Amino acid sequence: METNLQELKQIAKLAKIELSAQEEEKLIKQIASVVNWVEEIQKVNTSALTCVPADFTPKRADSPVHFENDAALVAAFNDKRDSLLKVKKVL
Repeated sequence: METNLQELKQIAKLAKIELSAQEEEKLIKQIASVVNWVEEIQKVNTSALTCVPADFTPKRADSPVHFENDAALVAAFNDKRDSLLKVKKVL
């Protein structure tokens, strides 16, 4: 399966990210590489393997952390779209 530019633009739109032409070209190649790798893994015969329970790792309680002055935190962002805060590229 090959990802084309139109599909990549749709993925970027859903992820709410902006890509340059250079980034689009690079990502198309990277996505194709990942898809090819997954296709290779799907060919592996796993019928002789036994299943390991997924819940063997102890789990921690999830508790939200509330900031006292979250309005100031949101106000610190220069680029906002609706209820979303835009951050710089992390890579």
